[in-house]
Amino acid sequence: MSKKKLLAMLTGMVMAFMGLAGVGAASADTTLTPNTPRASMPDKASLTVHKFMGATTDVKNDGTELNAAEMNKLTTQKELAGIKFNLYKVEGVDINTNAGLKLATKLAKIKLDSTVVTTGIKDGSDTYKLVPAKNASAVTDTGGTAKFENQDRGLYVVVEDVAGSDPDAIKADGKKVEKDQITPIAPFALTLPMTSPDGKTWNDNVHVYPKNQVDELKKEVSDKNVKVGEEFSYTLSATSTPTDSNKDKKLDKDDLGGVYEFYDELPANVSYVGTTATIAGANQTENTDFKVTTDGNKITVSFQDPALNKIAKGVEVKVKITVKLNSVPGSGLTENEGKLYPNKWKKDKGDGIPSNKVITKHGDIVIKKINGSNEVLEGAIFTVHLNTAAKKDCSTYGDVIATSEATNAQGLTKLEHLQLSNWYNGAAVGDDDQQPYCLLETQAPEGYQILPKAIPFKLTKEGSVTDLTQAANEAAAGHFTTVTNYKNPGLPLTGAQGILLVSVLGLILVSIGVTLAVKRRQD
Repeated sequence: MSKKKLLAMLTGMVMAFMGLAGVGAASADTTLTPNTPRASMPDKASLTVHKFMGATTDVKNDGTELNAAEMNKLTTQKELAGIKFNLYKVEGVDINTNAGLKLATKLAKIKLDSTVVTTGIKDGSDTYKLVPAKNASAVTDTGGTAKFENQDRGLYVVVEDVAGSDPDAIKADGKKVEKDQITPIAPFALTLPMTSPDGKTWNDNVHVYPKNQVDELKKEVSDKNVKVGEEFSYTLSATSTPTDSNKDKKLDKDDLGGVYEFYDELPANVSYVGTTATIAGANQTENTDFKVTTDGNKITVSFQDPALNKIAKGVEVKVKITVKLNSVPGSGLTENEGKLYPNKWKKDKGDGIPSNKVITKHGDIVIKKINGSNEVLEGAIFTVHLNTAAKKDCSTYGDVIATSEATNAQGLTKLEHLQLSNWYNGAAVGDDDQQPYCLLETQAPEGYQILPKAIPFKLTKEGSVTDLTQAANEAAAGHFTTVTNYKNPGLPLTGAQGILLVSVLGLILVSIGVTLAVKRRQD
């Protein structure tokens, strides 16, 4: 055998060996085999969008259809008919490759708004354009479902088109629903088909129950340690829901009808001090970005140009209203809630979005003064302070919060308008986080020692106390405490009385001495 033939034979053997081993393994990432899920990825898939009146926040989100039991949990939501949806395919994303799937996953997490149709999905310096899909539009039926069938594999974006829907066809439970009652869902991206929940197969019959955009208003109160005469604040916050309502392919103030407004009717026992506002965390300027109108205790905060253009794009808006606590009502409860008018149409109808209610709680602490024999004592006076000691033992405390009148003939007095120990900033406070009050005696009953140290106590009952005796009989109610005093100890005789007694005793002794001397002389 010649050297050339031997070399050719060896080369062929090496190539064959490589084909059976290393080369085959190296090409596994790019070649689909019949037993891998990617190889069995369907060429076509269908999408069903389910539209409800109300937010579907508690349903599964895995691309599969809800079963009967899961549908029964949607007790307040109603299927909405007549709503138009448009489907767009994202260009430049190939989900047939691992790299393409990774990119699709990344793009699907980007928050989109209704301008995405014209602007595309932006990822850094890259822009991925949208093109209408096959059968690019569908309208929800009486069951609230819009179907897009026979779609090619790819990354898609779903856009709700309320403005383009037939107003006479929009119904829930057979009853007509006005367009301005509907808040469109935000555009969202997904792949067709999707990986099944088990992670092993493909789902080519995808069902989505998107969370509707809901105009919500949250109210918070910052009132820790507030007392009469001091200021505290209410904060109203909302995230605007962007939608191109006038179909001009941009998001601006016109989509809000030029209105985005907060309203707050303050409690009667507080007075207005001032307002600040932020949009997406940035401070806004009063009378430039927003205007405050007051009518007694009715406060309206209206946003102006150019702030409205920012709000129209879907951002968090916060309004902080500072007030002064002038008094405490008999109930001890300072209650407040606000409203949001997210657009002109809601404003014209007077259909404000209500906030949650926040409550500031105050009460009175009743004190009973007794001695060691459980007898009531009259004439004691107290001040109350807030503990500042780490051990919460009132070894140190703050300034005077309130001063009592002297205890009456029944040994009773009270300290008024104290904030509850177990409730502030609009929420219950756990035992470990409660800061006790410190009761300091500034005048003791006559003949009794003044207490040398402050006494810790907690107030857990709201409301004014008008009957001290009744409150004392309800010791477990959370607004009563007992303080015991002890008499001054006896002191040695000094001063005029002591001298008088010594003088009298001296005179007696002198008299006895004189008598004895006289008697001896007579003898």
